[in-house]
Amino acid sequence: MSPFQIGLMQLLPLIACVALLALMINLPSAGGSDKSAGSRTLKVAGIQAEFPQPNFVPYLLDKALAKFPNAELFVLSEYTFDGPVPTNVLAWCQRTGRHLIVGGKDPVGDNYFNTSFVVSPAGEIVFKQVKSVPIQFFADGLPATEQKVWESPWGRLGICTCYDLSYTRVTDELVRQGAQAIINPTMDVMDWGAYQHQLHSRVAPVRAAEYGVPIFRVASSGVSQLVDANGRVLASAPIGGDEAIIGGELKLASASRRPIDRWLAPLCVGISGILLFLCFIPDRKPAPTIASEPFNS
Repeated sequence: MSPFQIGLMQLLPLIACVALLALMINLPSAGGSDKSAGSRTLKVAGIQAEFPQPNFVPYLLDKALAKFPNAELFVLSEYTFDGPVPTNVLAWCQRTGRHLIVGGKDPVGDNYFNTSFVVSPAGEIVFKQVKSVPIQFFADGLPATEQKVWESPWGRLGICTCYDLSYTRVTDELVRQGAQAIINPTMDVMDWGAYQHQLHSRVAPVRAAEYGVPIFRVASSGVSQLVDANGRVLASAPIGGDEAIIGGELKLASASRRPIDRWLAPLCVGISGILLFLCFIPDRKPAPTIASEPFNS
């Protein structure tokens, strides 16, 4: 190996140290400084309900309102409705003066958009966010044509439907637009099993910690979670908890951030590729010649 290649190999520990430092920067602190200091607090409540009858939904909302009477925003899961938000649910928002985010289908031709609808206290649809990445091999609607944050009365809220929270290209865009919190209506069918539910529930705390934004995740059959900006789960509802209600305070982040690994990872991969390539370049320095002396008998 040439001196040049040896020198490059000696850089590997330095690269490893930089990568380790990047990981440490992205870890939430144990005590955690309050990233939401100085920002507004949104009181939320969510209900776990898997494919409820539309006429039954106002009863569930009343039940949640009784438990969390100060809640300002109510959330139901993805695919709560098999179509748009029915009129009796719009009327509930108007009667109670509350906002609601709920999943349903927005028809388009012979297909549909898997949509999270935002209903205002006036009983009107004021915002929609379509699922960005429909699940492969599922009848999950058409992908979103655009992403926007909802300019809510409390601040900028990003909406991720179900597995959208697992795709950085989706969450990065919401954070780039200044999302101060993320609402995550989720359909985790009970038949998928407890292991799938538990595995999926690990995504929200990680996302909250890496972006520094709180997340309110409401799943149809659990696990529902209220997660703060440091990735700590403040409240949860269990797997299989039909009609389980979860609520609390969502402290909106004053500022969100995209993790350093979004640019560091490609950089490290590029450096590693160059080093690997250089290691396979043969040493072209000619081998030293040994002068031979004539043999004297």
